[in-house]
Amino acid sequence: MNRLALALCFISLAARAQPTPDAGTSSPSAVVTPSRTAPEGSTSHASAADNAPSPSRESDAASEDSDYPTCPEGFNEDEGDTSDSTVLGALQVEVDGRGLTPTGLELRGLQRLTEPQVRKLVGAPPADATRPLTANEVQSLLHRLARTGLFSRVEPRVRVSDQGPALLEVTVEEHPTLTSVEFAGLQDLRPDDLWDALFEQPSRSPDEDEEQEEVTTLRVHKRHGTLRVVSPCPPPRPPRAWLARRENGAFRPGILLGGLNAALQRVLETLREDDGYLLATVSATLSPEGKLVVTVDEGQLESVEVRGVDDAMARRVREALALEPGDVFLRSDARRAMERLESRLPFLRAVDSDDLREERTDVRIVEERGTDGTRHYRTKEEARRKSRRHERVEFEVGWGRLFDEDSNAETDGLTLEGKRLIVHMEPRPPDLDVDLLPVHTQVTGFAPGLAASLRFFDSRDRVHTTLDGAFFIPLRLGGQRLPDDPEGTRSQRRVNLLGGAKVQLPALGLEELGAQVHDFIDTLDRWRLGDFDSYFYSFLINRPDRDYFRRQGFTAFATWRWAESWLAGVEVRGDTTGSLQSFTPPLSLFRNDDPPFPNAPVNEGRFRSAVVRLEYSGAAERGTRVGSLFRTPETSLFERHKNWKREPTLRGFVTMEVGEGPGADGADARFWKLVGDVALDYPMNWHTGLSLRLRAATGHDLPLQKQEALGGWTALRGFGFKEFRGGDSSVLASAEYRWHGLGIFADLGSVHAASAWSDAQLGLGGSFHFGDAVRFEAAWRIDDKARLTPEARLLFNRTF
Repeated sequence: MNRLALALCFISLAARAQPTPDAGTSSPSAVVTPSRTAPEGSTSHASAADNAPSPSRESDAASEDSDYPTCPEGFNEDEGDTSDSTVLGALQVEVDGRGLTPTGLELRGLQRLTEPQVRKLVGAPPADATRPLTANEVQSLLHRLARTGLFSRVEPRVRVSDQGPALLEVTVEEHPTLTSVEFAGLQDLRPDDLWDALFEQPSRSPDEDEEQEEVTTLRVHKRHGTLRVVSPCPPPRPPRAWLARRENGAFRPGILLGGLNAALQRVLETLREDDGYLLATVSATLSPEGKLVVTVDEGQLESVEVRGVDDAMARRVREALALEPGDVFLRSDARRAMERLESRLPFLRAVDSDDLREERTDVRIVEERGTDGTRHYRTKEEARRKSRRHERVEFEVGWGRLFDEDSNAETDGLTLEGKRLIVHMEPRPPDLDVDLLPVHTQVTGFAPGLAASLRFFDSRDRVHTTLDGAFFIPLRLGGQRLPDDPEGTRSQRRVNLLGGAKVQLPALGLEELGAQVHDFIDTLDRWRLGDFDSYFYSFLINRPDRDYFRRQGFTAFATWRWAESWLAGVEVRGDTTGSLQSFTPPLSLFRNDDPPFPNAPVNEGRFRSAVVRLEYSGAAERGTRVGSLFRTPETSLFERHKNWKREPTLRGFVTMEVGEGPGADGADARFWKLVGDVALDYPMNWHTGLSLRLRAATGHDLPLQKQEALGGWTALRGFGFKEFRGGDSSVLASAEYRWHGLGIFADLGSVHAASAWSDAQLGLGGSFHFGDAVRFEAAWRIDDKARLTPEARLLFNRTF
């Protein structure tokens, strides 16, 4: 006997421990209380016979020996099933003030089904049975009738006469029997998309069960207990042969399980909730012969209205939404439209409040019956019931809200009035963005800090102002120091500060016009490895794969953006640079016994330079933010796009820096450097894509910190960090092919140094992807130093 059967035994024990009511006495003065709606799970209103006097022990024993199958109460009650609460009324019978229990059951109103079929289905006693029905049995039978899904109405009543016994008479109305089904009005969808929603089949059909369950019922008496196995419980669900359904692509006539109202409601919910047709409506006509015609209107927009802004701005909002009257309106259209709106008009935001949520309407299917027997069904929209928020405050926290804050962002600020889309907008307030800087390098140790950006928006789109700032503080941990140089140790531990301000002038096409001042530890290796990856591996295994130097000075910049995908910029830099040494001992979780990771020296002194740039990004949109406090000539001002799976995207930039500063001999010398970096993402389908990259750089009289080097992640993977360094030019080509979570890649590069190009070096590897950015990579160098053991990293950022 399994755990479920054991639990049911105790349920049965509790039910049978209650005194069994008397059958009562037939009387013409019997009073039958009209039925009323009873909630699911009700146990006190199925019959007033609960208050009847207890019978004798003999009658109790007789009731135990009944031959028709019984089951513990609630055995077949599906969790959350409340269908009977709307169709089943409570039975209450009194005779001269005493409860009356019926001694038989009659079924009336059956059309397609026969009485023996229904009795067998719900476990009712045979038609000729005369044993009184207990209150629990009456309740169980009525619940079973209502929960079969075959009847739209179950009305119990007790018929009492002078000459005969009291009978429980149940009048039922079957759900419609369908002889044919036809879908009309579909444009984008196909009928196959809606069949499953129309025909809800039982979760467990008795036809499909090879073995029926047996229930062991333990019954305890005052003097002894008995244990016996009764016959199998009646099937809790009607056989498939009775039901309208679709089998092997063909329609089979039968009773529509659950009724046509519920079926059409499921179709409507499928259209609106699952398929995203937010304006879809459903209507249907059922003829007396059972021919059903379902008409689906996928829903076209009639108009788009913008509220909360003036007329001129409302026109810009409609242009950004790009939703035209007459278009079929999908949830995906709404999501993309709101994304475009936020990107192109970032100084506005959608309004979504409790009041707006209450303005949204609910829809339901209503039935109208004609005099000729034809039934008509249509979609009716109703305003949601206003909540009484002053009396109750609800607070909900769930994993979805914690980790998917924007899960419902596509409908924020949108309401529908009929087929009119209403967009609710308001000026965006100042936006403060604060990020943690978990800095860890070989020259600072652990140096936590913060970066913050405060943006002020102009609701008329004239001047938008941004204030940026950052700091990080090297901590004195693990006894790290520069050997025999306490002054240098104190200098490298001083606070790192950056601060700047810029404005955006949309009317002039100026994306950035501003300046920043700084005194911090900087690197020109951000194009190789992302910030977090470098900090993480510096702490983990003493391998930051970056060189650092001190940089003090200012930067002034201007960036023009004449199209969504194009920008041009100029920067003027004035900096004083200084070399840094690696602290000892290394502050790392592993390999802390190894020597400190080496940090390359730089040409020290004051540098002045100008940088011009030209950039293109096919995935960028008008409102995409550009620029950063940590800007370098080797990296793009555009953020890397996140939609590589959706469409082919080309991106790239070219920068030219011309400057003057201390050369190799210490005297000021003029230098120049040209960098070009182009990448292409080409998705072949949703889970397969190819990424290509070509980076080239060249220059003349370059300072040490600006010289070219290859090797390491992701600049010739499989080789050591900057294994080929000291060049004035370099070329790097990379190709990656991704199939679902697996990928393969190849890097090919060469460096020009000492008036000669090095041999082309090849690195090969494979990757396993956990998402668009997180991946595990293993790479091998292909040369005479090749080893069987690869270089491997778990990376969290993509640099191209």
